[in-house]
Amino acid sequence: MKKYLFYLVVILFGACEEEVSTLDEAANLTRFIELNADLPVVEDSLIACALSGEAMFLNNSQSPIHILFYPEGNATDFQYFETSNADVDPNDYSQYKMQELPLNPIFNGYLQSFGRAAVSENVWGLVTYQKDGRLHISNPIHIKSPELPTEFDATLLQVNQEQLLEPAFNWQDGRIDENVIYFQVIMDEQGNLISGTYTLDRVFQFYNLSNVVLNISAINPTPVLEANRNYTFVMMAVSIDNWVNLVIEEAFST
Repeated sequence: MKKYLFYLVVILFGACEEEVSTLDEAANLTRFIELNADLPVVEDSLIACALSGEAMFLNNSQSPIHILFYPEGNATDFQYFETSNADVDPNDYSQYKMQELPLNPIFNGYLQSFGRAAVSENVWGLVTYQKDGRLHISNPIHIKSPELPTEFDATLLQVNQEQLLEPAFNWQDGRIDENVIYFQVIMDEQGNLISGTYTLDRVFQFYNLSNVVLNISAINPTPVLEANRNYTFVMMAVSIDNWVNLVIEEAFST
């Protein structure tokens, strides 16, 4: 009987060891890709960025760092990976370890956000998800909150409402002027995203797409603003390494 129990313990211990080992290996992004070898990898198509701090649409003091991404279409299995520091090759997937972070809906689920505690030094992050039988991987995100915390300054915005239902928004860069693209969101009082656009210019007019380089909102039917309603404009200024340097958030009425 003792001999039987001994073998049972050995078998169970070995099984646990194998499971832990597999989980440890899967936590490495390179190994994660290998374990999902049946899924072709698609790089750079997943829209993601990160910022620090709080605003009306990011009200979570427990997770002051937010990794935002757009879950396109029928995307599933959202994962976040991170390096131990920033002194690594950001394109080396073996440097990224899987992180278990809470996932929060933004703009009533139009975007998603991994909430992260504060970091003491810069790191790199990546978001992955599965869509249509493929594994999508974002560009590296340089989380620079210790060095360059995100700035929140609505005084940098000017709103022209000569056309009430087609307001124009102009803004200036804040203390960091290395922004390469600007993400604009207009949402209603319930937090629903009405439009989500990217421009290379520091201007956006609703709903003029002449300078829009990327649109994540539906254009059929064309989004419209209603008279005598309250809305909120949000702008994020993003650097080439996908860190948000500036956030502007301003309520307006038609």
